[in-house]
Amino acid sequence: MYKDELIESDFLNVEYDFIEYYVGMAKMVVYWHVKALGFKVMAYYGPEKGQQEKCSYYLVKNNIKIVITAASQPSSHDIVSFVDLHGNGIKRIGIAIKNIDDFYVDILGKGAIPVKFPSTVTDSNGKVVTASIKIFDDNEIMFVDTSEYNGIFLPGYKPVEEDWDFNEEDSCLTGIDHIASAMRINEMSMWERYFNTIFQSKTVKCFDHRQNGEEEKIGMLLKVLQTEGKQMNNVLVEPDRHKSTQVQLFLDKNYGSGIQHVAFTSSNIFNTVEVLRKNGVRFSSYPDSYYTELKEKYPALDVAKFKKYGVLCDIIGDSLLLQVFTTPIGDRPTFFYEIIQRVNNYEGFGLDNIKALFEAVEREKKLTLN
Repeated sequence: MYKDELIESDFLNVEYDFIEYYVGMAKMVVYWHVKALGFKVMAYYGPEKGQQEKCSYYLVKNNIKIVITAASQPSSHDIVSFVDLHGNGIKRIGIAIKNIDDFYVDILGKGAIPVKFPSTVTDSNGKVVTASIKIFDDNEIMFVDTSEYNGIFLPGYKPVEEDWDFNEEDSCLTGIDHIASAMRINEMSMWERYFNTIFQSKTVKCFDHRQNGEEEKIGMLLKVLQTEGKQMNNVLVEPDRHKSTQVQLFLDKNYGSGIQHVAFTSSNIFNTVEVLRKNGVRFSSYPDSYYTELKEKYPALDVAKFKKYGVLCDIIGDSLLLQVFTTPIGDRPTFFYEIIQRVNNYEGFGLDNIKALFEAVEREKKLTLN
């Protein structure tokens, strides 16, 4: 029953409104997302459209909306300084909400740190109200009310005329499942309270694998925060001072806390991996012992197919979580993408996979040493 039938889950309805990158050269990053991941360029806002400070491209793939922004001149210090410090990475998360004025007053009373108070922007297509708050070192959450706007995205953005399409094969990416962020030691509890208080979310999962005594540990603390309707899922990760980990590497190379990866949902993860590999996307690889143990635990599972595509699998009852991770998409070992598929209403976050992978890697190390 696990072999090829992949049933979509209602959990895939989770949506963020958009994510925005700050990058050094927007056209090159746009090209990669179009060519490699199958996004479509929908709109543009830059000097040719009256915006002198930046060049922003609006890209869409099914329910995934991303904005890629670069500075158009040296005086665009907020963009230039972000990229100089952190490299190409996500600057802000956009969240759609109505009645922003009242909402903003409410969250300020709950401790939200203001970046931009509510303001209205208009053009011939109507009006949009926006506001933003601070998260982590240099990131923001931007609230957007487009209920009285009929344009393609936000005021100023104009539909693109040139054809950016390169791909005939569908990458099967459908939406944003969750956003994961890395923070320094002892930061997590602060941001956990911040998110849960402002958005009335709850901490639904905790994975504490920090070093304590002689037992070998992964060296990380992870928590999953989820809103009542599951429309927002924030994963927070903190390193362990006793171990050198991927989380600490991100903090070092990102020069601080920030958004480590975004998880895209797929309607068929095997097709996604096949198409993205053809397009030049590289994925993380895993030891053979991981798949050997997976076969022992679940004999009915088509493990050979999972191994061929480098897909991880976590199972709860009849539900499956299928996962792959790209290597970092930029020059620094920082931001990357996760791609997942939830089968038969799987509602977890694959935390058992973290432990299974760690144990597989440790076994491989011991075999190498012997």
